[in-house]
Amino acid sequence: MITAYVRTNGSLSPISVDHSGSIPHEAVWIDLVAPSEQEVRLVDEELQIDIPSLEQMEEIEVSSRLYEEDNAIYLTSTVLTNADTDQPEGIPVTFVMVGHRLVTLRYGEPLPFKVYAAKARRHHLPCSTGEEVLSGLLDAIVDRVADVLERIQRDLDDLSRVIFAKDRARGKVDFEAVLRGVGRIQALTSKARDCLVGINRVLSFLGRPSESRVAKASSKNFKTIARDVTALSDHATFLTSNINFVLDATLGMINSEQNGIIKIFSVAAVVFLPPTLLASIYGMNFQVIPELKWEYGYPFAIGMMILSAVLPYYFFKRRGWL
Repeated sequence: MITAYVRTNGSLSPISVDHSGSIPHEAVWIDLVAPSEQEVRLVDEELQIDIPSLEQMEEIEVSSRLYEEDNAIYLTSTVLTNADTDQPEGIPVTFVMVGHRLVTLRYGEPLPFKVYAAKARRHHLPCSTGEEVLSGLLDAIVDRVADVLERIQRDLDDLSRVIFAKDRARGKVDFEAVLRGVGRIQALTSKARDCLVGINRVLSFLGRPSESRVAKASSKNFKTIARDVTALSDHATFLTSNINFVLDATLGMINSEQNGIIKIFSVAAVVFLPPTLLASIYGMNFQVIPELKWEYGYPFAIGMMILSAVLPYYFFKRRGWL
């Protein structure tokens, strides 16, 4: 699908373009979403560029993701999507700057693209050139990552309160659910960091000396976004350390509860060991056992068993082992 955005009355108006049609000459932003071969060929021929394939977009080498060719700048970065679900993803998105037009190629629906397109239609945003649209898109992507990191911080705080609550009843915390929550947060944080790394590379590439000069106003915007990316990257690193702490704390709590259960069994075994010994003695088949012919022999044996169980219990209690 090809959507061409044309600037009208200070905003961007979307125009759907069929593979058999043509791209409006006044289009500032051409957005390709999971395009067919015919649509890719149309953009290639009209703009005189070479749109990369999905396989090329997914290559991890920096030289394959960021390069300049035939007066066009190709920038590929990982963008976070599905952040509100249990399966966040990072999909490659390619930005192509050709002249003062921006071409975006993606095989997914990251939320920042929808948000920016909606704002550009309703508000008078700086969108007269492709550089300004690129700046707005990158800013929307970074804002989305910032929102995700804020939510991660809140989720971590909630997990910490559950784990370290003083009044929590023993055995009432579902640590399996806590571990699943930690795993989900870690996956989301990892995807967010990948996105920030990709955007930072894009901004660094745009800031390098080049024949294709970026407008001064857009260059300042890119520098501002770069500072935001650096701050968010530091915050993501901080969150990663917090996640590791929460994970270690959860495993420690699980071990503590397991040790408590094992301690109970150990104490129970020691408490019932003396009565078992006495029962074994009186269960021996010897004719000469004085208490056998004694009228109070049976109550005496039972009392000895009870006493031998109570005394170790109070001894452990006094020593603070229980």
